[in-house]
Amino acid sequence: MEYTNNNPHKRQGKDTKNNYAKQLFNALYDKPISRRMAATEIGFTDQTYMVTQLIYDWIKQGKAQIVGKAKCSRSGYLVDKVTTNPDLFISNKSNQLDLF
Repeated sequence: MEYTNNNPHKRQGKDTKNNYAKQLFNALYDKPISRRMAATEIGFTDQTYMVTQLIYDWIKQGKAQIVGKAKCSRSGYLVDKVTTNPDLFISNKSNQLDLF
């Protein structure tokens, strides 16, 4: 038997996190952008820490990939562009890796 928490206050936090995750996934799917730009796009201005762990987990699971570098319009630094769109993923096949 699975335990279901019917307390709306506890459940609301989980629902909100899932909604932010969906918004973040869709923002990264539309176009490759930096973590800071993704945080800004979903409403976390200057709160990059809110999206960093999700993006890191998705990269580790293969759901997202770093596809290049670009100058961030927010910070002005050269940063990684991340996407969740599999059509934009870079193939990791290389003859050099096949040597070993």
